[in-house]
Amino acid sequence: MSGRSRVDTTSAEDKSIGFDYQYYYFLNELLNLKSGQVVGLEVLDDVHVERPDGTNLLVQLKHTVQTSAQGVPINLTTLDGDLWKSISNWCKLIIDPADGRASVASQLSFLETTSFLLASNKSENGKNALLISIDAFKSATKTHAELITDITSLKAKTKDLIIQGYIDDVLSLDNAVSETFFQQLSFALGKDEIIDLCKASIAEKYIHPSRIDDVFHAVDSEVRQNSYATVKAGKKITFSFDEFTHYYRRHFDKARSGALPFRKLPPVLPDDLLGQTFIKQLVDIDDVKPDDIEFHTSFTTRRLHFRDNLERLVQDGDITQSDIDDLEEEAATIWEGRFLQAYSGQQASGDEGASARAIVGDLRQRKLTLASQELPITMSNGGFYDLSDRPVIGWLSNWKDRYK
Repeated sequence: MSGRSRVDTTSAEDKSIGFDYQYYYFLNELLNLKSGQVVGLEVLDDVHVERPDGTNLLVQLKHTVQTSAQGVPINLTTLDGDLWKSISNWCKLIIDPADGRASVASQLSFLETTSFLLASNKSENGKNALLISIDAFKSATKTHAELITDITSLKAKTKDLIIQGYIDDVLSLDNAVSETFFQQLSFALGKDEIIDLCKASIAEKYIHPSRIDDVFHAVDSEVRQNSYATVKAGKKITFSFDEFTHYYRRHFDKARSGALPFRKLPPVLPDDLLGQTFIKQLVDIDDVKPDDIEFHTSFTTRRLHFRDNLERLVQDGDITQSDIDDLEEEAATIWEGRFLQAYSGQQASGDEGASARAIVGDLRQRKLTLASQELPITMSNGGFYDLSDRPVIGWLSNWKDRYK
């Protein structure tokens, strides 16, 4: 048995990446909205742009997972099915009687306010006879009649009945309508790294390179959620310039504000949670139970969230080691004052565990400061946990002897 199975030819992965490609093209258009424009997803076409002058751009998106020997997406060939299917779809749209375009006059009127773009990650091919002929027509080095002759000859070169049908849809247009349509038709090929295009669009809004990913992930996440909610409510996915600015401007403003970005970085938890020094300290004062994995995990996540964010901020140049030293000195000073208050500078008597728990409870309410910016309480907790893990601070009066 040879050849690809039906499952292979209709793989979910191929379809999924096609949907994602369409979505990210839409997102990039959102990021480039101008005043008075509206962008829609799967409303008038795969993506469409409404301009303030009353004209519309209809965009068909075609994605391929096939690559050449060089590892790049395959070329858009002269008789490519995606190419002719898109053109055929537009031809049927132009003459659609259901939209009141049965007459040539109505079709020409529609074309006066509508342009068409085929965008794909398929590579531009200098040997694509159709694209060469269309370019020649649009640059006035070839007449419309010559363009139609070229298209007719292309039909004769294929035995594929489906593609022949697509070409017939093109050839069936009225001459005046066909001429106007090809003037309004354009191509954007080789658009493979679509996410990089989105990030480049964010950068053009004066966002510092270290903040681009933060803005991208925030906007991407919210647009996806809002789009899902919109479809679920039975509405169309469209955003005007004013709407997009209203809902998403805060992510750009936040990135430009100079405030430190605290990211939700996924922590890599140690295999032995109980083996961490800071957890041992908390267990020894009966703050948490030895088998309370939920608290062990929660407190460890806060410690790692604090540590990972500091490392990322240093890496991005947002803070220096001096800023970290200042924070740790502040934390140690806060701890020192509370520790001395609990033990009066001497060995504690009575229920030392209660004194130790009182120190921890007090510090959990304190907010630390990093580079003049107050940290959230969860990160501040993580800072104290991190210091007690090294250990720089402790809770029992003899913590240095027990844990260092």
